[in-house]
Amino acid sequence: MSQRNKQPPSNWDAYERGRAGSFGSLESVPEGEPPLLSTSSPRDIFHRPSQDGGARLRRKSSIGKRFDSLRQMGGPNSIDNFAKSLQRAAGFREITPIRRGSVTLGDQDPEAGEGDGEQSTAEPNRSLLRQQLLHYDMGNDNSSAIQDEQPEAEATESTRLLPQQSRQTLKSISGSLAPGSFRGSQSQFGTSHGSISSKLTITARQRATILIMEQEEASRRALEDPDEEFKDDHPRLIEREVRPDGEVIERTVGESTVPQTIFNSTNVLIGVGILALPLGIRHAGWVIGIGFLTISALATSYTAKLLAKCLDTNTGSSTYGDIAFLAFDTWGRNLVESLFILELTGANVALVILFADSMSSLFAGLDNLTWKFIIALGLVPLNFVPFKYLSYTSVIGIFCCLGIVVIIFVDGLIKPRTPGSLREVATTYAFPENWALVPVSLGVIMAPWGGHSVFPAVYKDMRHPQKYGRAVRYTYIFTYGLDLSMAVLGYLMFGEKTMDEVTGNILRSTAYPEALSLVLVILIAIIPITKIPLTNRPIQDTVNKKLYIDLRQMDHKARVASEASWKHRLARGAICVVTNLVQLAFAIFFPDFDSLMALLGSLFCFTICIILPVGFYLKIFSEEGQEISKFERIGCWILMSVSTALAILGTVFAILPKDKTGAL
Repeated sequence: MSQRNKQPPSNWDAYERGRAGSFGSLESVPEGEPPLLSTSSPRDIFHRPSQDGGARLRRKSSIGKRFDSLRQMGGPNSIDNFAKSLQRAAGFREITPIRRGSVTLGDQDPEAGEGDGEQSTAEPNRSLLRQQLLHYDMGNDNSSAIQDEQPEAEATESTRLLPQQSRQTLKSISGSLAPGSFRGSQSQFGTSHGSISSKLTITARQRATILIMEQEEASRRALEDPDEEFKDDHPRLIEREVRPDGEVIERTVGESTVPQTIFNSTNVLIGVGILALPLGIRHAGWVIGIGFLTISALATSYTAKLLAKCLDTNTGSSTYGDIAFLAFDTWGRNLVESLFILELTGANVALVILFADSMSSLFAGLDNLTWKFIIALGLVPLNFVPFKYLSYTSVIGIFCCLGIVVIIFVDGLIKPRTPGSLREVATTYAFPENWALVPVSLGVIMAPWGGHSVFPAVYKDMRHPQKYGRAVRYTYIFTYGLDLSMAVLGYLMFGEKTMDEVTGNILRSTAYPEALSLVLVILIAIIPITKIPLTNRPIQDTVNKKLYIDLRQMDHKARVASEASWKHRLARGAICVVTNLVQLAFAIFFPDFDSLMALLGSLFCFTICIILPVGFYLKIFSEEGQEISKFERIGCWILMSVSTALAILGTVFAILPKDKTGAL
């Protein structure tokens, strides 16, 4: 036997497989079977049947093993883990998801040692030998005493991953760990499987208890579900943090690393809204336009962090709707659901308009209306495709947007004369020529920052939630740079002639290479094809849940009956078709891309990304607590008041006819 095969196992996974994996060797030996001798030929090993006549143990080819090693290269940030993270991220837009999965034990995180100096440990419970090593020479009585003393030792650490069995003791010890913590009513509002912050108002604590109970019930049903399709295969850990002020925070730990979180967040923020940014700068001028783009980035990055603070108040909150429930009860969650449905519908309408405008600009054979029918009705079959297949297309949009920016930049360098050239820039203005268009520009500039409906799910999916602030910072730096580049390039190239979609300026000109224009149209066409079916899914799921025909919210018996019921199948199919028909109708009656983006930015992005997060933050924390300082509270009220005024002003001007504002 070679020296390589004699290596001791370097980790517990390798040990539990029997020995450390080595290149060119078998990965494992099935339990209960004799080990295969090294003297056997590869052919014998490949065709050796098992003792019960079942499946044969096969050796992977060297090419396959090399490919697997490439996929696993990078540890937590391997290609495989990135692909899984992206697949999970495709479902982040779900408005009111069915809670699945339970808190279980897991391995120590390979990435835990990096970064901010937090200590993060776990107590996996997977092998008897490991348990014996960890609890060597400990009797039952002695072990119980040590377990009782363990919370006091854990209080000295900044972060801790708690095993499931230790969570029951958290309620009894949190009072001694945190001065002024929630003692008397802790057992009244909390449960043995969750924690609630003492800094919440009494009403918010009661609502947090309901969320925790809902989560536990959903976890129990998920574990009992016999259908593999509806099970959650991703175990979760509980991370416990003792803050400097003594507050004990529990978080559900996800699977995405910081780079994966940054990529997922960027994929959410980068959309077709950047194509209207040059028009926004044209309406507002350089000073107001660039200034408001910067302020909107800073404000939305701040409110994204506020959402994480709200989620940290209890272990039952996992979505934007849960935060709304904590602050304003059921009507707040219903309001958020309605806003999300309208926002997602408006985003898909914008994609239909963009597709039709681009295709009709390059191909003169069909008019704009015909292309809208083609894209809206042609994508109806994709509404019936299982979500796990659609999720693989979720990442394509960001690369298409990056490709569009690159093509516009190259076109600007190729063309020697204005308009449409970066070598001879167009006439631009520091301040707006028509001040009536400034409110419209505020909505257009705000539109690309509409990602807050997804950020709670992004935060909950993080392997290290305490690094969320760093991930948000890097995400906004990259996104702001890309948005600023598009806004500056488009306005410099076309100046006063900038259209509602800067790509329309490119496609309506014959001075650019035809090949680049064709690639540009292809990239624009790919975005709606990949994004519309994905965005339709949360809309359809929400309507199905309201009609009690969503398969995921049913137990096994009811699900079987619903799948066999022709009425339920017809209802679900009709919802899939009607969703696209409604978007087609809006695209026909509201054909202007810039007006739609201004409405989305003013009405929805201001509300969902700034007004509501700040309102939630102020509402769910107690007035007498120290979580919100007096200075921060005043700043939050100012931010919310100014944003409300700008949202109302921008919405009014966005729906006014263009001849009234002078936009024509």
